[in-house]
Amino acid sequence: MALSSYFVPGFEISRAVIQSEIRFHCGPDAIVRPYTLQGRDGFLVTSSGPTLTKEQIEDLKAASRDFEQRQARRANGTEAFVNQPVAVNQRRRSS
Repeated sequence: MALSSYFVPGFEISRAVIQSEIRFHCGPDAIVRPYTLQGRDGFLVTSSGPTLTKEQIEDLKAASRDFEQRQARRANGTEAFVNQPVAVNQRRRSS
């Protein structure tokens, strides 16, 4: 069976989630890597199996939200709010 590659927009999809679940959705030979197409960040999926359906992409987005919330809770030890601003020590540039 021939391999085919296609782009999946990365909006709301965690790299860790898609990499861990791609073989479940697209077969044991499926691989995924970060990719930019026409200025949009996402993933290049290569597989001899079926392409991801809209429902599977929605499942990946839901799993990504859960993953990000768990990661935020683990880091903060409190209830998570995904995409909450985080203070970063920045050095001011002198003019």
